[in-house]
Amino acid sequence: MSVLHRFLSASAASWVKILLTVVSQVLLVPVFLSHWTVEQYGCWLIVQTIVGISSILSVGYQNYVGFEFLKAGSGAPLLIRRLFYSALPVVLLISLFELLLVALLAYWGVLALAFDADGSMPPALLREAMWSLVLYSLSWLVSSSAGGMAGRVVAPYGQFPRMAWWNTILALGVALTSGIAVALGAGLLGTVACIAAANLLVNLPLHLDMWSMFRRYGLFPVAPDWRLGWRGAWQSLAISLSTVLDLSRQQGVRIFLGAIIGVAPMTAFSTMRTMSNISLQGIGTITNPIMPEIMRFLRERDAERTDATMGFVWFFSVMLLVPVLIAFQWVMPALFAIWTRGKIAFDPALFGLFSIALLVFAIARPAMAVLQGNNLLRVQLYISIAVSALAVAGIVLLTGRFGVVGAGAVLLLAECGGSVLAVFFAARWLRENGMVFPWQLLRIAAAAIGVAGAGIGAMVLWPTAAAAAAALSAACAVLCCVWFVRRLPAPALEKVAAMARRLPGLRRAG
Repeated sequence: MSVLHRFLSASAASWVKILLTVVSQVLLVPVFLSHWTVEQYGCWLIVQTIVGISSILSVGYQNYVGFEFLKAGSGAPLLIRRLFYSALPVVLLISLFELLLVALLAYWGVLALAFDADGSMPPALLREAMWSLVLYSLSWLVSSSAGGMAGRVVAPYGQFPRMAWWNTILALGVALTSGIAVALGAGLLGTVACIAAANLLVNLPLHLDMWSMFRRYGLFPVAPDWRLGWRGAWQSLAISLSTVLDLSRQQGVRIFLGAIIGVAPMTAFSTMRTMSNISLQGIGTITNPIMPEIMRFLRERDAERTDATMGFVWFFSVMLLVPVLIAFQWVMPALFAIWTRGKIAFDPALFGLFSIALLVFAIARPAMAVLQGNNLLRVQLYISIAVSALAVAGIVLLTGRFGVVGAGAVLLLAECGGSVLAVFFAARWLRENGMVFPWQLLRIAAAAIGVAGAGIGAMVLWPTAAAAAAALSAACAVLCCVWFVRRLPAPALEKVAAMARRLPGLRRAG
């Protein structure tokens, strides 16, 4: 399978997963709010956030070892086998530790503070939330700890697309299960129990398929090197801490807002951020499948293809996303009330801040790929500490005075800081290794983000002229896109043209 075929397959799987996410969230939010109270739904959101944080050590370790697999490449099978079978028992022990920690923090009442800071929540609902956290952690240990590591070890052999399709099937199972469970009258704990069962059912054939891939590539067991495994676990703590800090400003902000202004305003904040989170996953459909390829180009010090890959990522994750987010800002006021059944008020300024922050996040993805792919752990940690400290401090200081809009502005400012730092350190690494950062493409992408910011700001300030502002800013965004394409390196243009030829209409025309 060629590079383009692998990219298209993995991207298709990711876009199908996003489509499922969009459909499920559009359909499930009314289902949840029709059968649950706002407090129950708020607990559900906080449970999802804590679950992501509780598995951070094992995920960080999986990511660290996964990048080591990519750095080694398929041409070093003995090294990959040694890395994998040394890491496998360690990741299981880390996941077990995470389960025990969640259970103890729930038993001691520490986690209850994130749900019930003022003591007003019904005790039965709080108990359900605590047991839901424990059940989620148990499901992660059984279904995803070893499987996550196995899915990463086959990526250097071109199997990233296959694992992406399995993740899509898993997402479909979770979405269907949660919607059916709630519609049939399940509460918070009952819904989580159904999701855990669905995870197990999907993971059984998934693990069988991974074992068949292991036999195909000769990834047979070897004796684990415990020193190697634990050394990687120690080094991966930097990734885990960086991820915790990133989550604190991306998703963990729910916990801070819930404690500062209450569950109901936090629910409004999180619900309006849903579309941004969906778009965030869309960015992942570009950056994640391309990671094995960009690591190969960096390993070979291929400057032209590295620049082309970065331009390719910006084209799809920034240039094409700008007009989409402008359109979202225009249509969302009319759709939001229908979507939330009138229970949550729409705030156009907050939604606009989320959209601009998403674009700023996207522009830093190629730079972060350089830092993550080479496991530049200290740099990633320094960036996360600086940016997350700014975000958390700003939320604590400004939310009480300016409300959720203040929190949105702080998150945008933090995202800008993180992007600047990521580009600075990635450019320095490229320069030290005989390559140059594609500054001209970056400037054009930044100009497109400025166009989006101006258009969205105009729609917020003058809602009666929103249609005109959307049309004008979208036209300027298209001009930026044309300008960007004219500056793309030849390999990137060839890849974009090859993708265009695969579109049904263009293929017939050709």
